[in-house]
Amino acid sequence: MNAPLDFDSTLVRRGVRATTIADMRGFVAGLMDRPLDKLLCDLPGLALLSETKFMLAQQVLRRRLQNLPEVEREQLRILARTVATEASAWAGDRILRLFERE
Repeated sequence: MNAPLDFDSTLVRRGVRATTIADMRGFVAGLMDRPLDKLLCDLPGLALLSETKFMLAQQVLRRRLQNLPEVEREQLRILARTVATEASAWAGDRILRLFERE
């Protein structure tokens, strides 16, 4: 993994502070624009957000993943499992939930 796990990245701080619709739009834009490898390293911090904000992150991530070839999605699932093992049990469960197949 290239980037270190970040429990307090700019994206996570933006999510924590998002209280208005404009703030939430900015948070979602950050989720959409963030390179996937960095976004995966932000997952432990994102998993600590409220259920609503985490659900937004989940929807954005799933949308981004669906456009990738299956091989790349599987590689990201493997990376996410690694990230999940380094997070707390509760956050790890949330991270793994992001990658459940529907």
